[in-house]
Amino acid sequence: MKRWLIMPLVHATWIVLLIVLATLWFACRIEVADDQCAVLIRKMGKPLGEKQMVATEPGQRGIQEEVLGPGRYFYNPIVWDWELKPLTVIPAGNPGGWKWEREHGAARQEMVRTGQSGFSGEFPQTGMVTYKIGRDPEPGQVVVDRGSGVRGVLREVLTPGTYKINPYVCDVELCPAVVIPAGFVGVVTNLFGAEPAQMAVAAGETVPAAPPVVAPEAGETATTLPPAPKREELISMVRPLAKPGERGTLEDVLQPGVYFINPKLQKVTPIEIGFNEYSQVKVNEKESYRIVFPSDTGFTIQVEVTVIWGIDPRHAAQTINTYGNIDGVLDKVVGPQLRSICRNIGSTYAARDFIHGEKREEFQRALTAELQRVCRAKNIEVLLALIREIEVHAPPGSPDTGDVTEDLKRTIQQSYIAIEKQLTKQKQREAATVKAHLEEVRKEVGIAQETVAAQTRVLVAGTLAEGEKSAAQTDAQAGLEVAEIQQEVAQLDARRTEILGGARTDVEKMKKQAEADGYKLLINAFGTAQAFNLYTFAEHFQPESIQLVFAGEGTFWTDLSRLEEVGAARLLQRREKTGD
Repeated sequence: MKRWLIMPLVHATWIVLLIVLATLWFACRIEVADDQCAVLIRKMGKPLGEKQMVATEPGQRGIQEEVLGPGRYFYNPIVWDWELKPLTVIPAGNPGGWKWEREHGAARQEMVRTGQSGFSGEFPQTGMVTYKIGRDPEPGQVVVDRGSGVRGVLREVLTPGTYKINPYVCDVELCPAVVIPAGFVGVVTNLFGAEPAQMAVAAGETVPAAPPVVAPEAGETATTLPPAPKREELISMVRPLAKPGERGTLEDVLQPGVYFINPKLQKVTPIEIGFNEYSQVKVNEKESYRIVFPSDTGFTIQVEVTVIWGIDPRHAAQTINTYGNIDGVLDKVVGPQLRSICRNIGSTYAARDFIHGEKREEFQRALTAELQRVCRAKNIEVLLALIREIEVHAPPGSPDTGDVTEDLKRTIQQSYIAIEKQLTKQKQREAATVKAHLEEVRKEVGIAQETVAAQTRVLVAGTLAEGEKSAAQTDAQAGLEVAEIQQEVAQLDARRTEILGGARTDVEKMKKQAEADGYKLLINAFGTAQAFNLYTFAEHFQPESIQLVFAGEGTFWTDLSRLEEVGAARLLQRREKTGD
């Protein structure tokens, strides 16, 4: 190949490469934002089946089941098309803003009656998923399982989070999560499932079948009815509690917390545990819920009552299963029983008993005890039935009913005033007696105080004298012991002086003896005392102080420098002779 063709080919290759890269970047690129997903649509391939809306097999054309999450992708635009869809977001709520507003009085009673908890705020949600593709569900089938390939509501729900879901495959419906606040429990009711094994509660009996209805023959009338069942033959039709997998109210309740439950499958009823208030009072002039009954003496009694009642968590499921909700508990049990018991017991008291304080308290205790007994049998706890206000009215039809009532109150009031005055005078007499006795006791206390003070002084003086005597004896004994110790110390000092003096004498004696022995050894070493003296002279001789005068050869003075050597030689010779 010729060289002049190489460079054009290289340039052409780079141009083609750039065109390919530009095509990939601008025509094949799919940019999926962080809050979006991409639904792919295949333009060519095998056709979809009958009633098939989304491609479920590889190679089929149409909308694909899988979607692309946030990111960057490259697909051939000739084969593929795509649509950008928003991601499915399940809110998580804001627990920091949750509030529980507890009302009191009539507002609290209405809140309990309507099942409101007073719990407000931004709560978490769940996502209820509905499959839009797949086989038709079976008759009566409402929910489907994941991966079953059947259209319908998915049994599982989506918890808070972000999901990439194909909107052509699934619909997601946001539903509030079940929030059970503190002080509440959640009663769970299965909306679907098998029927409980037994439908009657009373004595474990089953519901008997109704007798067949026989049409009257010609000429007969249909006035003859079957005999009514006896009272003991009546059967409770309350639905029993369901077990897991059965339809109905479950025995186990949900504790406080957050639960993500499919509302198509289960219904959760929050029930406040503990005690609540139920009142029968006069709201205003036009609306009054007072309990009215006649007294034993024919007077009309109007009573305002407040009941403190509650449901035990163990019985919450059974209570809701029996009465439906709190409204049913109040309307079917607490309210009717309160009015009935109040009328039955109140009718046995006279009118003056409701004005008398002790009798009113006795009536309240009897009402509370009977209401507790009746409600406890129905798994409802009653803490107290409080009588708030009682009004006594004269019998209807009597003249001047208001005056009769006032006369009754006035008579009772005067009677009590007289009794209280008598009690007051009696208490005053008792107080005077106690006061006199107190003065007498005070005098006795003063005498006793003086006696105790005198005895105390005597004891103090005796104790001080005894202490001084003991102190003097202790000082004398201490002085004696000090003198003895000082004597022993003086003896020890004398002994020490004697020992030290003897030691010094011995040391000096030994030193002198050692010196003498040393000189003796030296003299013995030199042989004679004269030799030792000459040695001593020579050892201490200092020739630096001698001046020599030179007088010529052969004279005494010239040989004077050898005098020391001559003297030493003479000594040695003499020693050798002595040794012989």
